[in-house]
Amino acid sequence: MKKLVMTAALVCAASIVSAQTVTSANIVGYAKKSVGGGSFKIVAAQFLAGQTNGMTLGEAFPNMGEGDQILFWAGTGYEIYTYYVGYGWYDFTVTTPSDDVLIPQGASVWLKSIAGTTTIVAGEVPSVGSVTNTLSVGFNMISNPYPVEMTLGSIPTTSLSDGDQVLLWAGSGYDIYNYYVGYGWYDFTVTIPSDDVQIPVGDGCWLKSAAGGEIVYTKTY
Repeated sequence: MKKLVMTAALVCAASIVSAQTVTSANIVGYAKKSVGGGSFKIVAAQFLAGQTNGMTLGEAFPNMGEGDQILFWAGTGYEIYTYYVGYGWYDFTVTTPSDDVLIPQGASVWLKSIAGTTTIVAGEVPSVGSVTNTLSVGFNMISNPYPVEMTLGSIPTTSLSDGDQVLLWAGSGYDIYNYYVGYGWYDFTVTIPSDDVQIPVGDGCWLKSAAGGEIVYTKTY
């Protein structure tokens, strides 16, 4: 397996110790995430609270450590939000309260912990039958919009083209998988079928799209 070494544009490293969900008719669930000090991880907010199409920063990550950060990919760079104990989330210039910034269903973000933290993302389990998101040409930070483990083979393929890629952060670089129409996902060396590679509950990844389009997820529970 080849790994793409970390670049200045994608500064990241982290670990999630555990993730658990309840996906029953009780409509409640949670994912427990532990991130080491000075580390990064691509994470998703896969529940609903006051919103009907995702969770806000304040809903998903209400009790973080001083200086912890969320990084949204904006196509050519990051929108950065910093957490201040007793105050909440603020934009990178520390001028705009940002607790109400939305993490849409099916999106993911970087979570950086300064001193190390454990947080529980909890809320209503989404019940809508499908979620449709737009894929931009180039890099997209995606996740399963439902709190269920996803495999590469379960990523909707309607808008995928030969050579589209998924990049899974592995702590010091990326595990890279290429998509081939009619064949599925293969590792970066194009030798190992990889449809069964797992993306755990609460994790996200990069999807590099050549053509863009729409990605439609269907509820599986």
